[in-house]
Amino acid sequence: MLPEAGLKAALGQIVPTSVHGPFSRCVAFQYLVSKPGGPSVQPKPLWGLGSMAGGARFTPRGSFETVYLAEDPITALAEVSGIFVHPQAPAVTLQTQPWVFVTVRGVLQSVLDLTDAGAMAAVGSNRQELTGAWRLAASGSTEAPTQLLGRVCHDSRRFDAIRFFSSKNPPSGVCLGVFPDRLSGVAFIEVFDPNGNLRQRLP
Repeated sequence: MLPEAGLKAALGQIVPTSVHGPFSRCVAFQYLVSKPGGPSVQPKPLWGLGSMAGGARFTPRGSFETVYLAEDPITALAEVSGIFVHPQAPAVTLQTQPWVFVTVRGVLQSVLDLTDAGAMAAVGSNRQELTGAWRLAASGSTEAPTQLLGRVCHDSRRFDAIRFFSSKNPPSGVCLGVFPDRLSGVAFIEVFDPNGNLRQRLP
């Protein structure tokens, strides 16, 4: 990954792309229901403050809200379950907490597409670094290389999302990290729910 000054220069030259949904997202059931005896709250399946609080691949801890999506349901489940999906391996049934799968409609106008070899090279990175174990590099006040890229990308105000290869569903799984506060114009993401139980739209 290029140093911060180099990333700023590179991101100023990369042409953003547009990406249209539908997308997929898996959310832990516990985050969509009120606690017994607690206040009743409207479920927010597009809540992205968790990534900001705890840090995520392109989100430094305590920085900005990011909503992570996948471009297909298998990748969405693989990413949250932490199970590496191999195309020649048999399916595995997990003993895991309940998950809620939602389809997310959306239009993203200004995406940094890191699945594009030219964009990947422009920021001085490679597939291994972009899909590697970011948590090992992010310790204390140190940002992982991908978190540095995410911060510079968000700060540039040129992009509303980052598109990247999934670390859990190679070689074709693709994910997106959406910056809700950078969505403008016709750009949006919203949960598709004809029954209105989990309806949410950003911005």
